[in-house]
Amino acid sequence: MKMLRVKIYLLVLFFLFSTTLLSLSQSKPTLEELLEKNVQAAGGKEKLSTIENYAFKHGTTSYYMSADGLMKITEGQEPIVKEVIIADQNKVRRNCFNQISEISGLEKSTYQCLAGVRCGLFTLIKFKDQLDFKGIKKFGPKEYYLLTTNIDDLRIEFYLDGLEFTLKRIVFQGFDQAGGKYEVNHDLGPYQEVNGVKIPSSWFGSRVGTRGRTHEIAEVKMNLELEKNFFSDLEVKVGKIKVDEGALQGNVIEFMFRRDILMIATNWTKDCLQRAGFKTGNKLILQADEKKIEIEYYESMPPRETLTPGKKFMIPNQRSENYLVYLWSADFKELEEKLEPLLPIQVRRK
Repeated sequence: MKMLRVKIYLLVLFFLFSTTLLSLSQSKPTLEELLEKNVQAAGGKEKLSTIENYAFKHGTTSYYMSADGLMKITEGQEPIVKEVIIADQNKVRRNCFNQISEISGLEKSTYQCLAGVRCGLFTLIKFKDQLDFKGIKKFGPKEYYLLTTNIDDLRIEFYLDGLEFTLKRIVFQGFDQAGGKYEVNHDLGPYQEVNGVKIPSSWFGSRVGTRGRTHEIAEVKMNLELEKNFFSDLEVKVGKIKVDEGALQGNVIEFMFRRDILMIATNWTKDCLQRAGFKTGNKLILQADEKKIEIEYYESMPPRETLTPGKKFMIPNQRSENYLVYLWSADFKELEEKLEPLLPIQVRRK
């Protein structure tokens, strides 16, 4: 009787052990299986292979992706294109108000990773030979498959949904001497179907230490007819500039009237303002739509307490390469109604 109980106990243990092994093997597919299911979740390899390029918009930003891994981002509202960024496997170039530069470091690697993800229609097909499978991660009740890779000094974590196999989260991590710790998260929103292909309807981008924001993915278009050099063309459309000693001519880029402040974005950059000979504190005469306004010029951001109601001044745009004019008075509402993109403006030293 005792021997029978021992046999039964051993059989139960063997059954439990076998069941556990089977469960583990079923819950942890191979890397190849994961990538195959990830592509299938997006519409399947055959369907994805028919997409030569596609585009989508978020606000005034347009994103263009090619099947061979090139991503182009343009910023501006027609007829304005004030910034262009082009990312490929080798480099990331930027043209902002005709100031051309090459993006480097962790920011460059982030753009290159995003180019791979987006050109692969939000699958990991472009990374198939670069990934390490790190197992299953749990966040609350949900399970995700964690895959990692590196682009130069940037570590990247991809999280695939444990049931749907869609890409749900990307984490960028790194460190550099200038900026310190670098960590950016992209959480992808619910997937939408467009022409038989499933892509996210949004993403929430956030960087550690800053507030994040949601980017809606709208106006998705596939297989556009683009110029042959489209993915190499860095040209912007910001009007023309004429520089003379003590005077500048240019164009309005955009404008907004809010809280009794009229903001006019110009196409003037630091370089052309220096060539005109302007210095901080100079009194300038701005002419827009036949109206002449005296403003004060600042080469860099002045103390905040000097910018008060009634002031009229020009300062650098902290988010771009151009300069902004602020007219702080309700009286300028009438001028705002006469402005339009690319309207000629000029300024001269008083």
